[in-house]
Amino acid sequence: MDIRRINVLVIDDDLETLETIKLYLEAANSVIVASNGRQALMYAQQEKFDVILLDIEMPIMNGFKTMEQLRNLKECVNIPVIMLTGKKDKYSVMKSLTMGVDGYLVKPVRKEDLVNKITEVCNKKHQNEYRKTIMAIDDDMSYLKQLNSVLHEHYNVIMINSTKLALEYIVSHVPDIILLDYQMPLYNGVALISIIKQNPNYQNIPFIILSGNLDQNVLLDFYQYKPAACLAKPVSKDLLLEKIKMALSQRNQ
Repeated sequence: MDIRRINVLVIDDDLETLETIKLYLEAANSVIVASNGRQALMYAQQEKFDVILLDIEMPIMNGFKTMEQLRNLKECVNIPVIMLTGKKDKYSVMKSLTMGVDGYLVKPVRKEDLVNKITEVCNKKHQNEYRKTIMAIDDDMSYLKQLNSVLHEHYNVIMINSTKLALEYIVSHVPDIILLDYQMPLYNGVALISIIKQNPNYQNIPFIILSGNLDQNVLLDFYQYKPAACLAKPVSKDLLLEKIKMALSQRNQ
């Protein structure tokens, strides 16, 4: 993907950094800058971005909190995020990685390095569009990150930590398979699947239950919707990959 064809959101409280990044990326179709997380969230709901550059140390909301809030927006569930920060300590790097960032650059950054990293993550996203997409729904964000670490090498993984966001997401997206927990706020897993299956476009999408509560009553509740598998947490990587592969194969048949 050519960097001149992408739209970038840059979030940083340092005005000099914002001006520098705009200068570096002036060939892009659009570079929108935000000086804090709240402003960024507003822009993210108004514009469609291909990549987000995000600082860590900011007033109002730091970069970690901002990224968490961005991922709770249906518009930003799958937008690549590159941390662009002056922090290079091990904690900041590791926390960024566990949150699922797509790149980490330390300021001051050279134009060539920034352009290369943006091009890399955008090309990767474009390539991933041809892979099967798993929508993983669980109110436990730490568990979603574990799932992502297991599955991201084989599939596009959309991590969604609320049933409300899941329902908003599927309005304009059709995943290839759904993984979901049973016990969640607002709607439990059974109620959520019943709503999803009302849409003809989703009736043939397989789903797998991943839950710490799989007693007989729960299994009976799910039975009418024909889950591809019901697995008790914690589930082994090999078993999960096997069940996903089997469910996708049966759907294709």
